[in-house]
Amino acid sequence: MYSRLYSAFSGMYAECRGHGRTRIRRAVREAARLPAEELARRGAGLLSARVDDALRRFPFYAGKAGLRPGATVGPGTPPVWTRDDQRALFESLAGPPVPGAFVHSTGGSTGVPLRFYVTRESYEWRTAVSDRGYSWAEAEEGRRSLYVWGAPIRRPGFVKRVQTGLHHWLQRRAYFNSFDFGDERKALCCAAINRVRPLALVGYAGNLVELARFVRDNPGRLMWRSRTVVTAAEGLAPGGRELLEEHLGNEVFMSYGSREFMLIGMECSEHRGYHVSSDNLHVEVADEDGRPLPLGEAGRILITDLHNAANPFIRYEIGDLGAMAAEPCSCGLPFPLLARVEGRAQEVIRTPAGNALTALFIPHLMKEFPWVEGYQIAQSVPKRLTVRLVARAPLTAELTDPIRRALAEKVGAGVEIEIERVERLTRNRSGKTPIILEG
Repeated sequence: MYSRLYSAFSGMYAECRGHGRTRIRRAVREAARLPAEELARRGAGLLSARVDDALRRFPFYAGKAGLRPGATVGPGTPPVWTRDDQRALFESLAGPPVPGAFVHSTGGSTGVPLRFYVTRESYEWRTAVSDRGYSWAEAEEGRRSLYVWGAPIRRPGFVKRVQTGLHHWLQRRAYFNSFDFGDERKALCCAAINRVRPLALVGYAGNLVELARFVRDNPGRLMWRSRTVVTAAEGLAPGGRELLEEHLGNEVFMSYGSREFMLIGMECSEHRGYHVSSDNLHVEVADEDGRPLPLGEAGRILITDLHNAANPFIRYEIGDLGAMAAEPCSCGLPFPLLARVEGRAQEVIRTPAGNALTALFIPHLMKEFPWVEGYQIAQSVPKRLTVRLVARAPLTAELTDPIRRALAEKVGAGVEIEIERVERLTRNRSGKTPIILEG
């Protein structure tokens, strides 16, 4: 009941400000009931219109694409839009290209800021599809939730804090800052969960896994069990879902999103992959030359924002590798299924021979060792790797030698491999836990 009342109130408020929230939320609800073929047909029309609009509105993009307005959009066209392209475009703009557009930014995996404009309409679409996806995990606005999340590095002013606090109260969402997440903070987080008694627990996947380990190792700290757990920012290593469901909540739902687009995809109750928000985003998987790959084959994930007229996010390379599902999900939702996200394309191990090995083999290696609860590799020079492992028991040669041998086979001779036990892994500024730490 509260969820419906909040939705009605927020919709009326947004309508008064001319944001179109009611119309957009109605369209988002209707999209979930469309046949898959009709949803795909509408998406193709939006894609073609977005490309044509970008070619007319952004001379920089038209020059990069090598196309003129009215050009036919086919497989492999327009070309891939990169982060470097986006930075150059933003620097070329004198101000918002669309009235009312505002700036968003993300530090990205490299820590180099990426800035872009967003229209209010696009923002309403983003929040609407995010709420729809989270509703599958009973975590939409108006449901009592607790977020194990990050906090702004710079403390906002008093008025902003009041506005944000009121907004969160109306959403029935409590937040716990987990950027500093030692054992003392984990104990305080357990106390917050006991106090709030959330129906859904939402957070960075790495933090939630750390919290679940703490709860396992400190019986009696957590007295409340959530119905659902929603993970964000990164995937779960093998065994992670089981750990969360044993110690934090009844059912885990994984989400896939980014600062550029908010929710890209969300698991349903079948847990077979991420249902793509295809009424808001066009998602494809392509090879190194930007050509679309067959269903089930892994490649670069490219995303087109279908509603943001303020920035040409068209076939934008998000930096992840993944694969679309070859078969539709049995749940009946019409949205395409992203079967898996395999990790960051940029994460590589450098060898003394000058080669760059993708780090995606690391999760497949580590799942063979059930005693490994977390892993990360630090590399400052090609001739040395430091493997940092989270483990419940002290490391012995009997445990670590098989890992050392398997890594040596991959990286080649002449690389010194050190293995050390750590209490926690290093997270970057976006809250993610990278596999590879450089420097």
